[in-house]
Amino acid sequence: MLWGKEELGDLCGLVRRTSVAYVRMAATVIVAVVVRLCLDCLGLVLTGQDPQQASFWFAHCHKDGKCVLTGILLFFFSLGACCLFGWSCRDWILDVQRNPWARKFSFQVVLDAATWIPISVSVGKTNALVEWFMDTAKDNLVQTLRSSCLAALLTFSCALMTHLVMTNCRGVADPKGKGLGGFLRFFLLATITCLGWAVAWSNWELVLSLGAALDPAQDNLTAQAVIGGFFVLSTLFYLRFGPEPIIPDPQLQQLCYCHGYSNSVRRSFVSYMVYSCVVCLVMSCCDPTYGLLIMLASWVYSATSSMFDVEAFAVLCLVAVAVTLVSALTSACITWAFEVDALTSMRLSRSVNDACDQMVKRRRTEFGEMLLQVQKTGSDACFLEEGKGSPPHAAGGSARALEDGEAYTPMGEEALLEVESERQLQLNPGAISTTVCLSVLVYDVLGFVVCFQWGMLCVRGYSVLCGHLASRGTFWYMASCLVYSLAVIALTSRFVLIFFASEEEKRQAEEALAVSPARARTGFFRWRTRLRGGSEELCQELSQNLTAPEENFIE
Repeated sequence: MLWGKEELGDLCGLVRRTSVAYVRMAATVIVAVVVRLCLDCLGLVLTGQDPQQASFWFAHCHKDGKCVLTGILLFFFSLGACCLFGWSCRDWILDVQRNPWARKFSFQVVLDAATWIPISVSVGKTNALVEWFMDTAKDNLVQTLRSSCLAALLTFSCALMTHLVMTNCRGVADPKGKGLGGFLRFFLLATITCLGWAVAWSNWELVLSLGAALDPAQDNLTAQAVIGGFFVLSTLFYLRFGPEPIIPDPQLQQLCYCHGYSNSVRRSFVSYMVYSCVVCLVMSCCDPTYGLLIMLASWVYSATSSMFDVEAFAVLCLVAVAVTLVSALTSACITWAFEVDALTSMRLSRSVNDACDQMVKRRRTEFGEMLLQVQKTGSDACFLEEGKGSPPHAAGGSARALEDGEAYTPMGEEALLEVESERQLQLNPGAISTTVCLSVLVYDVLGFVVCFQWGMLCVRGYSVLCGHLASRGTFWYMASCLVYSLAVIALTSRFVLIFFASEEEKRQAEEALAVSPARARTGFFRWRTRLRGGSEELCQELSQNLTAPEENFIE
């Protein structure tokens, strides 16, 4: 009985930590989306598009190729600016000694958002590129064919580029360091991350174009059936070939590209397809037209598609809150039961696991053949004779190899291959069962679903609060976007620091309080301290009650 109470107490703490992580992740996406809203405002003004008709999202180009070119240039501008900001400011912007504002706002959220801004921009510009390429044809089937060709070309080219970067550049997965080399590694990491989303979004556009081609009546039933079919296919593909990270963590990257496992273009290509499957599952739930969550919200309030309806915005906020809570609870249970977290998908590789399995099977086959030959001859003298015929340096090398702890076989160069394969087997991250694979998939999908929900709410919030200003002129549109973005960034970072601070932020707050105890007399800081202390005492009391003997519960 005591064992079950302890585990329940651990689960309670895990749910609390997971909820904090999800809120901080949602806050990161909110900051990234409002910055992208300003960039899209600039793009819509430069290309002469109607912001209300475009839903304040620079992702459609129905005029000419100049619009697409403007979007591509805007993406590279955002990528370079965000990489420069994240790389150059990460050392001092979080330090409360050098940045006093870090005591009032969570700059960690702002810094993390710098990696999400180019991702958000790349999604919109990929959407514009695919639509412009499809609009050159009028027939729906021809559009689907062109979309599939563009998606295949984009997938293969990005896989080839990723393979070349991973093969020739070391330390991409952990871009630390100063100077030009550190910045280039940071830039390559951000670029490959954006390419993953661009490929995944192009494949999702292929799914939508196929649904539109098979649905001439536009009753959405055929499109929803197509999306449901791809939902099943994506799940099966992931269970067979995933997890396979586009950018492995440092240890797995060392295993893949230094020890020889999965060092091929095929691995990179499969990784992009696996990532596309995850995005397909996410968009099946979050698509603003065919998504499952939108359909559920429309049952509650039929006018959820209206960008300027306050009640629709309130309903979607409630849905987002419910999705966040359910996702946090589900993810905590997955972590508690299967030890899967947000970084597991970067640490596991199906191709590495398959290579290890093939190596073990090959060794067992060779051993079986040797054993069969010994059984036929009744002696192992033939192998001793082969040992006498080995090169002269092999005899001395045997003793040295045994002293070094390495296996030696009298087969010349094959001995080195055996030693290398043994090292690879020792670095194998372990078997990937179907249960673990499915747990990683569900964990990643839930995280991205939460991100998409809050990201779409940011755009909805602007359309409800400031959307009417866009029709008054360019000045009012740009000014409202800037004011709205600054207000949301300030409120979000402040809210996160007060209620959902990270461990590092809590430590810095305690150090600042110890240095300046007079701040504790201020009403706001005292209220925040009591609130934090009360929540911690409540969790400690709950944990003590869960681990207490049964007599205490009876009393």
